[in-house]
Amino acid sequence: MQDLTSEAVQDFTSVEQLFGDDQPQLANPEKEPLWSSVTSKFKGLTRKFKVSGGSKSSTSSSKGPSRFDSPESKKMATHPQKKIRHLKTWQKVLLIILLIGLLLLSVLASYSYFRVRKMLTLANASKTILLESADLAKTQNLPALPDKITVLKENLTALDSEYQALAIYRYLPISRRYYSDGEIALQLAHQGLDLAEQTITVLLPYSDLLGFQGEGSFTGGTTQDRIVLILATLEEIQPTLDDIEVKLQDIEKLSQGIDASHYPETIGDQDVRQLIVDAQQQITQVTQTFSDYKPIIGELGKMAGAKEAQKYLFLFQNDNELRPTGGFLTAYSIVQVDKGTVIPEKSGDIYDLDQKFWQNIPIPKELGKYLTTERYWNLRDMNIYPDFKKSMETFYQYYQTIPGEPDDIDGIIAVDTQLLTWLLEVIGPVQIPGYGTFSAEVDPRCDCPQVVYALSEIITRPTPYLRENRKGVLGPLMSAILSKTYELDKTKFPELFNVGINSLRGRHVQLYFVDDKSQTAAEKIAAAGRLYQLPDNFKDWQFGQNLDFLAVVDANLGGAKSNLFIDYEMKLSVTAPQDGYINNTLELTYRNRAKADNCNLEAGLLCLNATLNDWIRLYLPPGAELVEIQGLEEEAEVYEEEGYQVVDGFFKLEPLGLARIRMTYRVPYQDQENYNLRLWKQGGIDPVPVLIEVTGGEAALLMDQDLEYSTIF
Repeated sequence: MQDLTSEAVQDFTSVEQLFGDDQPQLANPEKEPLWSSVTSKFKGLTRKFKVSGGSKSSTSSSKGPSRFDSPESKKMATHPQKKIRHLKTWQKVLLIILLIGLLLLSVLASYSYFRVRKMLTLANASKTILLESADLAKTQNLPALPDKITVLKENLTALDSEYQALAIYRYLPISRRYYSDGEIALQLAHQGLDLAEQTITVLLPYSDLLGFQGEGSFTGGTTQDRIVLILATLEEIQPTLDDIEVKLQDIEKLSQGIDASHYPETIGDQDVRQLIVDAQQQITQVTQTFSDYKPIIGELGKMAGAKEAQKYLFLFQNDNELRPTGGFLTAYSIVQVDKGTVIPEKSGDIYDLDQKFWQNIPIPKELGKYLTTERYWNLRDMNIYPDFKKSMETFYQYYQTIPGEPDDIDGIIAVDTQLLTWLLEVIGPVQIPGYGTFSAEVDPRCDCPQVVYALSEIITRPTPYLRENRKGVLGPLMSAILSKTYELDKTKFPELFNVGINSLRGRHVQLYFVDDKSQTAAEKIAAAGRLYQLPDNFKDWQFGQNLDFLAVVDANLGGAKSNLFIDYEMKLSVTAPQDGYINNTLELTYRNRAKADNCNLEAGLLCLNATLNDWIRLYLPPGAELVEIQGLEEEAEVYEEEGYQVVDGFFKLEPLGLARIRMTYRVPYQDQENYNLRLWKQGGIDPVPVLIEVTGGEAALLMDQDLEYSTIF
C-alpha cells in the first residue's frame, strides 16, 4: 500500500512538473497536442486512484488544492481547441469558378464601359448635328441639309460598329432581349436617314418654288410659270412617292418589334416606357398621314388642270351667320383652272340663283320647325347637313336644274371669311376698283378684320335704293387675291402653305368633287368636311367598345351676323364604365360680347349683332341615351341620323348675354382602363376651348380642328 501511495505521489509530482511555471517544457516526440497529452495522463492517474480505493484521495486532500482546480484549467476543459476543416474538392472547384467568373465580369464591365463611352460621344455629336439640321430647316435652308445627313450617316456607322463590338450581350440570358432592341433602334436610324436623304433629293429641285433657300431648277419666270412646271412634274415623281410610302411602312413595321412593356416606366426621373410608346405612335402617325396625302398629291395635277382645264363652283360661306357646313351660302363664283391658272367666269348673289330656282320643294321638317319664315326649301338653305358632301350633293342636284348655269362642274369649293383674312395677312392689302381696299387689320367698329366689316357694309347694309349684284364683289376680290399671290415673293410661300393646311384642317376650306377618285383623295386628308363617314385614322377604336364621340353643330336662323361676336366653350365630364356604360355631363357656355345693333330697316344702319336664334344638334355615339338636358327653349328631340344618336334643340342668346346648355347622357362603353374620345369640329367656327374631366383628372384642349383624346379612367 505504501508503494502504491508513493507511486501516486510521484505521478502528481510529474503533473506538477508538467504545469509548473518554472519547470522545463516536457518533450513531445509524438507531436501530440498539449491538451491531448495532459488528458491522457490524467485519465491514467484516475484509473490508479480507483485501484487504490480512495487512499489517493486522502493523500491528495492533505496536500491542498490541485492545479486542476484553477480557472485556467477549467477553461481548457470546457473550451477545447477547434479542429481545422479542409475544403472538399467540389468546393475548391466552385470557388475557382466563382473567382474566374468575377474576373471575367470585371473585364467585361471595363470593356463595355470603354465602348459605351465611345458610343455616348458619337451620340452626343449626332445630337448636335440633328439640332443644327433642325435650325437649317427652320431657316428654310434646304440645300445645306444633305451635308448634315452625310455626317450623321458616318456617325451612325461608327456607332453601329461600336455596338456590334458588344455582341456578346446577344448571347446572355437577361441582356439578349435588350441588345436586340438596340439593333432594331440602329436599323430604324439607318432607314430613317436613308429616307430623309431620298426625300430631300426629291425636294431640292423645287426648293426655289417652295420658298426654301437655293435656286433649285426653276430659274426665271413668274410664280405662275413655276406652278405650271411643278404640276407637270407631279406625275413624274409619283413612283418616288410610292417608294417613300413603302419605306415608311417598313420603318413602322420594324418599330413595332420593340415591346415597350419589357421596360420600366421610369429610370430615375426619365420616362422610359412612355417614350418608346410615343416614338412608335409618331412613326405610325407619319406613315398614315403620308399614305393619306399621297393620293391627293397624285390627283393634284388633275385638280389644278395640268392636262385638262377644270371648272369649279366656289361658294362663299358667311361664318358670321353660322350654318351647319360653316356659314350662310351668301354668294357664288364659277372659275376655270387651267394649268394652275384661275380664270373667273362669273359670280353672283345666292339670291339670284334662288330667283331662278322654280321648284317648290317643301322645306325639311327639322329645318322648318325653326326657320318659320320659309315654306319652301331654297338653295341658300340646302347646307343643313353638317356633312359637307351630303349637303353639296343635295345642293348640286338642284343647282343643275337652274337655267343658264353650267352643267359641267368638276367640283364645289366652299370658303369663309377666315380664309380671306389669313390670305390678306400673308399677301397684304388688295384694292378692288369700285369697292375700295380690303385688309386683315382690325377694324375698331367691330373689333374684327377690316375685310369682314367692309364686306358686311357692301353686302348687308340696307339702302334706300336697289343695289344690283351687291355680292358681286366676292368674285373680283378673289381674283385680286389670286393675282397678288402669283406675284408673291418666294419667302412667303411657306406661310401661304400653312394657310392652306390650317384652312383645310379647321374646315374654313371644304372640297367636294364629282369624280370619285378625286373625292376619295380629298376625304383621305380630311378636306371634304365629312361627318357621316369618318376615317379609321389608324386607331383601333370602335363604338360601343372603346370610343366616345361628340359633334356640336349650331345654325344661326335669323340672328343677323351675331356669330361674329359669339364665343363658346365646352366642358365634358366622364365617369368610369359601369354596367357597360359611361355617364357623361356636357356643359356648353355661349357668350355674346357686344351690344345690340339697330336692326330697324328704316334706320339704314349696319345690322350685325342681334338676338341669336340657334338650332343646335349634338351628335353622339350610336346607342347613347339622353338622361337630361337643360337650357333649351323647348323639349329636345332625339333621333338617329347616319348611325349617330342626335339630340336636337333650340335656344336664344341676347347681345351681351350668356346661354348655357347642360346635358347628361349615357354612352355604351366596355373598356375598363382607357378612355378614348373624338371631337368633331364644325366648319366656320373659331377655335373652341375644351375642358375634359375623366374620373377627376382634367385636360385643357383647344379645338381648332378635329381632336382625338385618350387617357385612363
